[in-house]
Amino acid sequence: MITQRAKTGGIRILSEKVNMHIDPGPGALIYSLEQGLNPQKINAILISHSHLDHTNDAGLLIETMTKGGRTKRGTLAAAHSVIEGNEICDRAISKYHRQLPEKVIDAKVGMKFNVGDFNIEVGKAVHADPDTVGFRFETQDAGSFGYLPDSEYFKGLSDFFEGVRLLILSVLRPSGQPWKGHMTTDDAARIAEEVKPNILVITHFGMLMLLRSPNREAKIIEKKTGIHTIAAKYGMRITVSEKIQTVEPKDQTDLSLFMGT
Repeated sequence: MITQRAKTGGIRILSEKVNMHIDPGPGALIYSLEQGLNPQKINAILISHSHLDHTNDAGLLIETMTKGGRTKRGTLAAAHSVIEGNEICDRAISKYHRQLPEKVIDAKVGMKFNVGDFNIEVGKAVHADPDTVGFRFETQDAGSFGYLPDSEYFKGLSDFFEGVRLLILSVLRPSGQPWKGHMTTDDAARIAEEVKPNILVITHFGMLMLLRSPNREAKIIEKKTGIHTIAAKYGMRITVSEKIQTVEPKDQTDLSLFMGT
């Protein structure tokens, strides 16, 4: 996060009725504009937990969604820690910003709600923030897909994502480099074998993963599981219809700026 070698703007999901931003970390507003995604068209913001790399630009996007607070519109669905805080994390959104959206959802495990033409279910995650949650999305036209933020593997995790066509996992570390509360390539492979999505996308890479090469780690997962696995890149676009197609950005910054080479 502190180098922005791996950009932390989050994920944008678009459909005919939904313009949703997930986990708006540092740079979410600027990167949206850079990618030609008008932040004023956002009608939903989902936040998985109360860590800065997932929440930093939440207030900014709430303001753009509500036209500077002049129009009460849109949905904010966020983990309890984000809205109210808990024994470990302070709340990440001010009282002022919480009263701007038309609807605010305190997203807890097992909860279901709708945003436009999406049915969304909240699932468990195990991370340093005890209120961290994942999301499962059901659509009429494109089927189901899932997103798991920072989490370690735990029993029952894969049950929540059973049957999804596309699964997005936050895989901070490469194979053989575990860290409590986070996922490695080995964990991602285990989940892929259990869930069997059509496509697995790994994202949210730490420096060890970047130095090891996310593409290399994706190939390890695919070779082990037979599941087509893609390492996310800044600006990558995924279209989910009858087929799932990815369009990768043309240019990617290498490590030279950070490493001084």
